[in-house]
Amino acid sequence: MNNQANFLLIRHIAGSKKGQVESFTISKNLDVKIGRGLDNDVSFDPVKEDTISRNHCHISQDSENPERFFISDSQSKNGTFVNEVLITKKTELFAGDIIKLGKDGPSFELDLDPRPKLHIKSTRVLDTTVAKETKVHTATNFSKTTSEKKQPKKDGVGKNTMQHMIRESEKKNKTGLLITLTAIILLVSTGGYLLYQKQSVKEIVHVREPKTTFTPTEIAKANNEKVVYIEFAWKLTNTESSEEMYHVYYPVIKDKQIIGHKGAYFQNQQGQIEPLLVTKGDYLKGFGNTQGIELDIIASSGMGSGFVIDERGFIATNRHVATSWLTRFQFQEYAFPGVLMETDKNGQFAPSWDKQVTREMVGSWVPGNDKKYTGVNTYLDVTFANNSQRTPAQIVRISSTHDIAMIKIDLPESLPKVELYDNYNEIQPGDPTIVMGYPGLAPNQLVLKRSQDYFNSNPNISTVPVPTISTGNVGRMVRGSERNEKIDDYRSSLGDYYQLTINSTGGGNSGGPMFDDKGRVVGVYSAGTTDGRGNAISFSVPIKYVMELMGRQQVIK
Repeated sequence: MNNQANFLLIRHIAGSKKGQVESFTISKNLDVKIGRGLDNDVSFDPVKEDTISRNHCHISQDSENPERFFISDSQSKNGTFVNEVLITKKTELFAGDIIKLGKDGPSFELDLDPRPKLHIKSTRVLDTTVAKETKVHTATNFSKTTSEKKQPKKDGVGKNTMQHMIRESEKKNKTGLLITLTAIILLVSTGGYLLYQKQSVKEIVHVREPKTTFTPTEIAKANNEKVVYIEFAWKLTNTESSEEMYHVYYPVIKDKQIIGHKGAYFQNQQGQIEPLLVTKGDYLKGFGNTQGIELDIIASSGMGSGFVIDERGFIATNRHVATSWLTRFQFQEYAFPGVLMETDKNGQFAPSWDKQVTREMVGSWVPGNDKKYTGVNTYLDVTFANNSQRTPAQIVRISSTHDIAMIKIDLPESLPKVELYDNYNEIQPGDPTIVMGYPGLAPNQLVLKRSQDYFNSNPNISTVPVPTISTGNVGRMVRGSERNEKIDDYRSSLGDYYQLTINSTGGGNSGGPMFDDKGRVVGVYSAGTTDGRGNAISFSVPIKYVMELMGRQQVIK
């Protein structure tokens, strides 16, 4: 007869979940994760149970003997105890064992339904005792009386004794019957109580069904410390000399007076209009005799969002946040209208004042696309939510196909990470979505910290980032390319994006995670657009591009 357990039961006996029972169907490779994170199978309240680690321990089934179960501590801070004993290695569990998460933390009892023979305690054997031998009393013969007078005839002693024995037997029978009835009543009552308890447990297990979707509040609370604030500044340099690059501005002269300046542009070999860039060394050599020329450094700064994808400090964000020189450059308003540079009749490269250059003519100029130039971050800092401490980050990888980049910070502790889920082939218009990040339009939180440094006593005022939650739906899937039996090829002018109905985000949200209603990151917020009348839509990059950047996917097989 197969007595293998079908269900693994966890009966909470202490802590915030006291009285609850959680049931898990036993299947091949069963692995029950226990901790404070939402991605655990047995999840505890992150506020009430703050002594439990995010990944505290896990219970697994022996692959060779399905009746054996083991528990392993997941390097928790407060340890895992089995029957009040701290475990330091993989430990075998038996039905009825008490597991405690931390010395003073919540505890639960492990049980199996039905219990396999391996988990049923052996019957306790009692020592047999020899009953005392019953004493037998011998009847005594009484001597006849010496009186010669005849006495009246009396009842014999045997008859009285027999009647007494019958009465005693009846009394014992009545007492035994009473004891038997009492035992039956107690047995029936106990059975009914146990049946009721079993029914109650079943009802609790039925009520405690695994939660599959979460509210925006629950998702935000679970991921608050995993979404980071990013500040950056960069400049464009000459690849060979590492000198800073400047945009040339020619003076506009009227009546021998400089009345303004115009940005200089030229047409490259591909027919595209680009800004005329020089180093200060180039300026001194080529433009030293021209009076009134001004130089404007090609640089920028900004802020964005990101999220932790690996406990070692790897963070995903947008490419235009981590390496802003690899995206369209935002010229200053005074850069247009500009003037086109051409070779004049004297063979000199000079402004053609009759040829004006507009912003539309320059279009989407990307500084980093020209190999003569290299972008350099002057700073790239990461700050966690509700914290004022900045941590420098380094660029690890840059996607060549989409607006995705990966950076890294170094800290002595493991970081909590988000759960990634590629739903590229499943997502549908109307699916709920939640975006977290740090939009620039949100008000700043400032803190003042007085310096305790003897050599630098100036107080420090810094911003404390607080994440913003934006909710909405997927409005449309904008596929970058597609091929099927109806069409040979299809390409989008925008690229591969999820179009969202969220319009409360903005600059600063770039690089933030886009969650589904199960709390999984399915996209990276990237851009937004408006028609100028208050109507706005936004776009998110599918998470598959982040997952590709994390691995070593082959493009040629």
